Amino acid sequence: MNVIETYNLCKYYPNKKALDDLNLEVPEGVIFGYLGPNGAGKTTTIRVLLNLAKPTKGSAVILGEDITKSRKYLRWIGYLPDVPNFYNYFTAKEYLVTLCEIIGVDKKRVDEVLEMVDLKNEKKRIGTFSRGMKQRLGVAQALLPNPKLLILDEPTSSLDPQGRKEILDLIVSFRGEKTVFFSTHILADVERVCDRVGILKDGRLLLNDTLGNIKKKFSRRIIRLEVDNPLRIVEQIRREDFVEEVLEENQNSLILKVRDLEMAQRRIPEIIVKEGLSLMHFEVLEPTLEDIFFEVIS
Repeated sequence: MNVIETYNLCKYYPNKKALDDLNLEVPEGVIFGYLGPNGAGKTTTIRVLLNLAKPTKGSAVILGEDITKSRKYLRWIGYLPDVPNFYNYFTAKEYLVTLCEIIGVDKKRVDEVLEMVDLKNEKKRIGTFSRGMKQRLGVAQALLPNPKLLILDEPTSSLDPQGRKEILDLIVSFRGEKTVFFSTHILADVERVCDRVGILKDGRLLLNDTLGNIKKKFSRRIIRLEVDNPLRIVEQIRREDFVEEVLEENQNSLILKVRDLEMAQRRIPEIIVKEGLSLMHFEVLEPTLEDIFFEVIS
């Protein structure tokens, strides 16, 4: 089941197509990383999905409901904006209790969500909180109605390394229990926590797949091996059908681009053993998400 589906979704402004025929699918229970450079349309997507902006054309279905015909689905969504705002003179608990009164949630939920974000015993006023603590409070606020879908807009931007780790660990804890739609431009965060990735540029979705499939699709089939005397085997390896090119050779290692990775993984050790050499290191050099991102958006 898909929690989010969009069909040729468009949002046009006088001087810009913020979203242009967006066809997006987000399956239930995944952590979905929504990537794109600044101005790509990530926040516009979120605003349309939350009914904060009307689409120019196209449609979207969230939690089984057409967003152009109903707003009931919003009851099951928790949202963290990129810069959450709070009443600084409240403590965290006072603030969330007040929200419970406004949105009609049982106040027992407050202690539950504060414990989830490790703020249950925090007595200081919100105005004294660090940016990381405020982000965790923002997640707690989003969790109050026990949502099925969490939408997080740039949740780790401007955080120090410790604050980022706390937020990312929190996001990981939701895997399988809630669907998380995680908008960001920080590629390392997506690579660390996300199951699926969508890449957006100029309002158009260029890629949407599991992280594993994306890396497999963009695999460069490059191998680095360390042998005690690689120059003894380089010409033999160069003649092998599975080798496309020897990219680098020196006294310690070889870097190869291959046509058939499985054949290379089988044949290279055989050649090395036959020559009486020692294989000290064998590594398939996979592209990082950063490598893939820049290749896609270019």
